[in-house]
Amino acid sequence: MNRLEVKASKLHFILVILLGLMFFSMALLISMDGLSKGHLLGTVIAGFILLTFYGFVVWLFRRGHLNSVKYFSDEGLVRNDGRSFAWVDLSRVINQIGIYPSLNRKVYWRGKGLWRTEIQFKSGESAWLIPTKISNYGEVSAFVRNLPCEHTEIRV
Repeated sequence: MNRLEVKASKLHFILVILLGLMFFSMALLISMDGLSKGHLLGTVIAGFILLTFYGFVVWLFRRGHLNSVKYFSDEGLVRNDGRSFAWVDLSRVINQIGIYPSLNRKVYWRGKGLWRTEIQFKSGESAWLIPTKISNYGEVSAFVRNLPCEHTEIRV
């Protein structure tokens, strides 16, 4: 193996942009309506809350992207933030499983699904694989399953 690229899906990026357009337009409409009625303080607070919430969503999205794997190589892996980790420092792989609730009130849970895979190293650092954000996830997950370390599963 020379290099296995982890191809990020563009869907999440597009959805964050669309969410931003929606939040900015809502903040603008609320501000215009409030200012036309003479409610300056409530308008500023409502707009600030909307924009703060959108900023939090962007922060979460960026954090997930930067901590995700960019590519695997013979020597180790590289994250999207540019940090590289060697295979000799590999500690373990943790599959974080989410339990999803059912819409049916008679059944408590619908099922479980992989939320995120963490590849942890001896330094305490880790690299993430988020299945919904990877377009070549089948190829990547097959590679990760064959890593020579402990593989565990935890419920989050």
